[in-house]
Amino acid sequence: ILEPTRPAVHLPNSMIRVFPARADQLDDQINYFPLTISSHRQPWLFGILPVSGTVDKLWNQEYTADKEKIRPYQYNVLLEEINTSVSFAPNARTGIFRFEFKNELDNYIRFQILNKGTLTLKDDLTITGTEEFNGMKAYVYAVSDTRILRAVFDDSKKKSLMFVGKGSKTVNIRYGISFISIEQARENLRVESETATLEKLSTHAKKIWNEKLGQIAIKGGTQAQKIVFYTSLYRSYERMIDINEYGKYYSAYDHKVHESDKPFFVDNWLWDTYISLEPLHAILNPVMQGQKIQSYVDMYRHGGWMPSFALLFGDNPCMTGNHAASWIADSYFKGIRNFDVNAAYEGIRKNSLQATLLPWKNGPATILDSFYNAKGYMPALRPGEKEFVKEVHGFEKRQSVSVTLENSYDDWCIALMAKELGKTADATLF
Repeated sequence: ILEPTRPAVHLPNSMIRVFPARADQLDDQINYFPLTISSHRQPWLFGILPVSGTVDKLWNQEYTADKEKIRPYQYNVLLEEINTSVSFAPNARTGIFRFEFKNELDNYIRFQILNKGTLTLKDDLTITGTEEFNGMKAYVYAVSDTRILRAVFDDSKKKSLMFVGKGSKTVNIRYGISFISIEQARENLRVESETATLEKLSTHAKKIWNEKLGQIAIKGGTQAQKIVFYTSLYRSYERMIDINEYGKYYSAYDHKVHESDKPFFVDNWLWDTYISLEPLHAILNPVMQGQKIQSYVDMYRHGGWMPSFALLFGDNPCMTGNHAASWIADSYFKGIRNFDVNAAYEGIRKNSLQATLLPWKNGPATILDSFYNAKGYMPALRPGEKEFVKEVHGFEKRQSVSVTLENSYDDWCIALMAKELGKTADATLF
């Protein structure tokens, strides 16, 4: 399965993104549900699954999905072997799972850490956890409406079976996620979903999705074509995500918590999005587009470079190009101004002149970049010549044609911005 096509249940551009953990869409076995993900190809965070039977068989148990129904605002499935229904509805930083056990077995909720970390049963209704991944941490604060009678941990302490009783029963689990602290996860839950029901969250999410998808009305076409169109539009709201947690956010670009009343957006795979996704949002959501660019500016201020793939845990320098230049110029010339234009220009200029343009690399310019800036192209190796520049990625190589093509276009975008901002020397340079 293409990871971006996993049908996530979430609010537009929000922290909580949930789907069943399975190999692909042909796989009918569900192993768990992540409470959220850091990104669609990056670590998933905190697993949960209702399980039934004897403890020794439940640590890695998976179940067959039946009667599955996935909508942006609610998820439903029947776990066939144990006759247990699972429902989920999202909020921005929180969510609610409902498990309806319809059997006469011993019933448990299996919580698990998916990377490094710890789980704690704080009391007979409350579970907390910390997960470490890619140099940062995520936190969960979860509350059950049914008493947890006992908890059993595996040898790694990364999985826990929490016994909720024998026979038919319904268990609701409300939880909050934070990238700041367990206390902030609890606060996120208090603000968003402490007294909400799954039905209320689902209704709220459905209303938001109808507003977003209703931005575009189409005429003509078949029903199948309309489904494809609106499914694609729904997918365009999976990223970037706002990780501001009610007045503060954690930035992996300087590893600090910042106070702010403005959104802080992360998770943009810019090489994949600058051509069509970002121009689409410049039209549909110009205010959010400016906020996303301002988030890039803030990351530049935090870390010293304008990011490429601005992920939750920091810049992931995939692919080629300085495509923040194209994105920012396109938005600027479409009239979007709610970001620090001069700082944004400073960042894309610095990336072009002082950062390496090599594929899959971050950091300062190399001798190859000096050559590019002097000659206007990235030099290739001669046939049979061995690489002698240590900064070149061992697998990705120099990609001289691609680097030259993409950065030439991005430099042209910088030139347009320079001319618009009255920087005539830069306009000539680029």
